Amino acid sequence: MAIQKSEGILLRRQDLRETSIILTFYTKDFGKIRGIVRGVRGPRAQWTGGGGLELFAHDDIVFYERKRADVYTISQCDLIDYFNPIRESLEKLSYATYIIELLDSVTALSDKNAEVFNLILNSLRLLSGQASPRRVARIFEIKLLSLLGLMPNMGCCSSCGTATAGGFRFSLRHGGLLCKECLANDNQAFSILPGTAKFMEHVAGSNFDKAARIKVSEEVGRELERILRSFLDYHIERRLRTVHFIKDVGNF
Repeated sequence: MAIQKSEGILLRRQDLRETSIILTFYTKDFGKIRGIVRGVRGPRAQWTGGGGLELFAHDDIVFYERKRADVYTISQCDLIDYFNPIRESLEKLSYATYIIELLDSVTALSDKNAEVFNLILNSLRLLSGQASPRRVARIFEIKLLSLLGLMPNMGCCSSCGTATAGGFRFSLRHGGLLCKECLANDNQAFSILPGTAKFMEHVAGSNFDKAARIKVSEEVGRELERILRSFLDYHIERRLRTVHFIKDVGNF
């Protein structure tokens, strides 16, 4: 029963019986894992993890296997970063919660991807600064889709492969752009600004620091929200709860 250690971002927590909780982390070395932490609730709680047990905390965790291979026992959880600036703003808190819910919904247990871990960590750090929460969310969505192999095809027609040269429309069904000759393949494809397509392509192909510096007009920003939200809704089986909350508070 090997003891393992890794950095992790806390995605979800669930109460278990009277004294325990189940935590879901996205870790640097093992991908997404679930683990039980005992003795953290109730009048006799002994746990001293503090803020490390809060959503999207960045922690050092120690865990080991149980009889059920997909649920570990977490024996130690030491806080690295609590991201205080995010927790002091309702808007930033809403988007941080959206980001971790989206990541949780599109990743499987034990599917290791250090680049995804770095993406969520860098996104939370960027969100803790002066960047627009909406902008951080769009960058995260595009980079995550790219890393998971789900990124819409923005460089050529998704049907025939014709190089992008204007006059394209966006197809949810085909997962990218359609040229004029292929529009009959999806009569629900909708128009897209050239700047929107270029932004998505540039962000997907750039490292995180460069992507965070790419400027976008207000018009393109609004269209990015609409297209990415439609694309994610089309390809993700369940509707994310935080999307409704962000809409209710007028931030999404």
